[in-house]
Amino acid sequence: MNDEKIIPVLVFLFSYTLCFSQRTIALKTDTFEIKNQNFYIDKVIDDRAEEHLGLVENSSDKKVKIFLENGTATAIKQFMDITLPKTSTRIPITLRVNNLRVEQAQTNIEERTARVYIALSFFSQSKEELYKIDHYEVQIFPVSDLTEINKTHEQRIRAALEYCLWKFIDDQKVNTNDHLMKDRTADDVSFEPYVPLGKWFNMLTFKKTKDKYSDGWNVAYTGFSDHEKDLIIPFVIGYGQSRATSNVLQERRYSSANSFSFGFGLSGYIKLMPGIYADLGVNVPVGIEFLKNLENKKSTNFLIGVGTHQGVKIIPWQDFGIVIGAGLFQRWQTSKITKENYGFELELGINF
Repeated sequence: MNDEKIIPVLVFLFSYTLCFSQRTIALKTDTFEIKNQNFYIDKVIDDRAEEHLGLVENSSDKKVKIFLENGTATAIKQFMDITLPKTSTRIPITLRVNNLRVEQAQTNIEERTARVYIALSFFSQSKEELYKIDHYEVQIFPVSDLTEINKTHEQRIRAALEYCLWKFIDDQKVNTNDHLMKDRTADDVSFEPYVPLGKWFNMLTFKKTKDKYSDGWNVAYTGFSDHEKDLIIPFVIGYGQSRATSNVLQERRYSSANSFSFGFGLSGYIKLMPGIYADLGVNVPVGIEFLKNLENKKSTNFLIGVGTHQGVKIIPWQDFGIVIGAGLFQRWQTSKITKENYGFELELGINF
């Protein structure tokens, strides 16, 4: 194939890819009714750096860009024209869109959060800033309900716009036929910093443990929503086994001791920097200890206790890759071999 034929083919393939990597939302015009207002939205200016509203997952688990049909400024202006029609007796207002984002993310083991973030500024005809407002419009869905989430982004965008309009109306101190008073928030209060929804991590890990009296291992599933603020509380379920060493067995007059336990409790991650977390936790191991004494007599012992751990967890690649961890632990339990113990642990796994 010569160069003249290759170029059109490449252009077609590129256009085809773009077509299927974005989604356009038509903002409905069947809006709510506002009566007895003395203003209308004369202009809508989109001050955002990006035209799209965000990246979301479609039903095929692929990321697509979200756009408003006809562009953000035009779509919002059409919405406002129906809600607040222009008349000769109403004051013109310019609306600036400082931020508008559509998001969805898994936020716990059973739920997804769908959210719209909006930040608007209202200006008079003389370019005086009258009012500013930001708002999160949030809905919670079952984790499997991705189709319904994608169908309802438009509803949340409209709900966010309606909320901002009502707040502008309600917070006006003076609202006469020829005047709109400037609100103090226009100068005195800035927009709250936008905080994106965190990425959901699934991790399968294998942990090798070593303490003064035994060697052991643990396998676990961990799920958590990553974010920048506060303590991250992961969902963790694990199973472990440990085998007592020969020296302590002889001291306790046993020939073997194996314990099997499930652990549950409260763990927390503190994000130190992207991909690196401090790992702190308290857990309650529950299980069974299988014992054999020097006369080969077998017995069992119910295990329950409390444990703590402190460590670091490293996730170098966020989308898919390895997980590395290391730390110290302390444990107190109803063991026939040792009541108190401490040691260290090394962890290796994958995130997906």
